[in-house]
Amino acid sequence: MISVTDELRRGEDGFTLVELLTAISISLIVLLATLQSLDLFTSNAAQQTRVTDANDQVRTTMDRLTRDMRGAAAITRATPNDLVYTVPVTTGIRTERLCVDSTTLRATSSIAAAAATPAPACTGTKLATMRSTTETPFTYDSTATPADPALVRNVGLSLSLDASGGGKTASSTLSASVARRSAGILNLTDDDLRATCNPAGALLDISASVPNVGTLSVTYQNDGGISLGTPLPGSRKLQIPEGLTRVVARVTNAAGVTKIIRRDVECGDTP
Repeated sequence: MISVTDELRRGEDGFTLVELLTAISISLIVLLATLQSLDLFTSNAAQQTRVTDANDQVRTTMDRLTRDMRGAAAITRATPNDLVYTVPVTTGIRTERLCVDSTTLRATSSIAAAAATPAPACTGTKLATMRSTTETPFTYDSTATPADPALVRNVGLSLSLDASGGGKTASSTLSASVARRSAGILNLTDDDLRATCNPAGALLDISASVPNVGTLSVTYQNDGGISLGTPLPGSRKLQIPEGLTRVVARVTNAAGVTKIIRRDVECGDTP
């Protein structure tokens, strides 16, 4: 016969050692799986943040470049790894540069009275790391580098960015293309090349009605490409001898945009 005391002792039976070890093992497995999932989530989130940050910074630069190119920008350097352009602003000329040094994408921006000419070496603020040293970030109207950057009409950008980190490999590619509305254009006509007859022949000049006339520089040649002389210091005026002369004027503004205009000049003896 089972006594009341035996019944009470049976009610106090606990887990066996095997049961406890099994429960602990299962708990550790669940905890390890949870920690691994959390670590993976954190790593993926950090990776995505790196990609997003790189994209945002470069996309902002590309958006600005696209807006500039569609406006009054003039390209002064156009190579597969170096793009320099200028934009007239109220305080002078803004010079922008986007270049790649090895795998580093850099950008510079400056404002001065006239267009700046950046040094050959790629310098400036680091925007991002490129995925490869063999990729060409900038393309133009043709695969060859243009001989005259001011005449480039279409610019393509393809930037493959390296966003690797934390033992993970990642990259993203940003692309854009823009057609320049004002490529190689100066608002000049042949009539803006003026020739005023005088006793010595003719005084050449560019019409003062041309917008931003003070920023223009000019060289004069005959139709054979021979220089007619050097303009007077601080001006665009040049005295040439009398006679019939086909004058070719190459006019350049401070942004580097060039225009060729021509005129027949005939001046005889003037009282």
